[in-house]
Amino acid sequence: MLRASPQTTIGMATGLLAAAALLAGCGGGLSSGPPPAQRTTTVIVETLQAGTTDLLPVAADIVVGGVHGTTDLAQGYAIIANVPLGEADPPQQPLTVYAPGWITVSQMVTLNPYSYTTVSVALSPADPTRTGTVQGRVTTQGSGQGIANALVAFTPAAGEAVSGFTDAQGYYKFGGVPAGQVTVTAQATGYLEATRVLAVVADAAGSNPAVDLALLSGTTRVSVTGVVVQVGIETPVPGAQVTIGDRPPVLTDAAGRFTVAQVLVGLQDVIVTAPGYDEKREQVTVTPGMSPLRLFLAPSAPEPPGKPYTITGVVTLLGRPDNSGATVTALHRDLGEIMDTDTTTPAGNYYLFVPPGPYRITVRYGDKSIGRDVVLLGGGRILTGVDFTLSVSAASIARRVGTHEMFAP
Repeated sequence: MLRASPQTTIGMATGLLAAAALLAGCGGGLSSGPPPAQRTTTVIVETLQAGTTDLLPVAADIVVGGVHGTTDLAQGYAIIANVPLGEADPPQQPLTVYAPGWITVSQMVTLNPYSYTTVSVALSPADPTRTGTVQGRVTTQGSGQGIANALVAFTPAAGEAVSGFTDAQGYYKFGGVPAGQVTVTAQATGYLEATRVLAVVADAAGSNPAVDLALLSGTTRVSVTGVVVQVGIETPVPGAQVTIGDRPPVLTDAAGRFTVAQVLVGLQDVIVTAPGYDEKREQVTVTPGMSPLRLFLAPSAPEPPGKPYTITGVVTLLGRPDNSGATVTALHRDLGEIMDTDTTTPAGNYYLFVPPGPYRITVRYGDKSIGRDVVLLGGGRILTGVDFTLSVSAASIARRVGTHEMFAP
């Protein structure tokens, strides 16, 4: 049952009974089950002042599942019909409530497919000297078609973000957005996220221009170009095989250049292989008009470097008579596995034997720890000078020193 202030309880009850009767008469809400073809429902929204049972003193603009409605101040609620049930199970739709002078609120609402759904939403007053009102539209890049149920968020450097969802035509309007520099993002299913940084003017100081955002469809495909070169000397690597996303592999030409056509936009895996080189794997964000990729391959050795180590360094334990007893681990960042562990000697030396790859080297002594990311290349290389200084007393400060790379003798 919807909540209301004592002064409005009788009116609310009467209004809801009338609404229920109306819904039942339309076949919309009181049956034991929805008609087979029913794909919409009705939502009744009550708006309250946060921390009280008092109704909001101004009419609120409400969007549920892209469908607009406005509260009837005489009745204290809004009846929003023909809200699509959607594809979720149980059915859900986003709800956004905007009211002049109040901070916009949004949330997900679970819908009752067999009857109407009632929701109470509490809003807090906005400070017109510190917050502003922003509106705009989210569209599909290229066609300009509005995107329904896109999530738009205005996030300040400090403080709470204000967010909400667009209506069926892609429009939105939010109140209580923090004034000053904010980051605005727009997200929608099937589209790439769009982000902008802008300055919001407080309501007391003026008004804000429309903030429109165009999203790129996630089904968009573009051509990706680039070059493959050898790490260090950066000479071209001809005949390298480049695979991006779900596209067939292509070979680089004599200048190391390549073009992969019809690559899906978004975050894609890149795999590069060539005889005599270590395999290269990374991820890139594919977008229209992106700059050519520059991919580096490291020469591989006929045989991997032998034991006892491929990564070594010295750990200094400040506050200890010697440097023994610290545990050093090498976590492979891609595989998420610890590949080797060693314990420091009195002089602080440690030795790890791991294959090429990206690692997180972590030093632990008691409840103290320090770590850093390193990359061990192929070609028989040994990574030396991965040194750490770890404070094991309150008076000392942990610090790290440089990393040096060399070829194994």
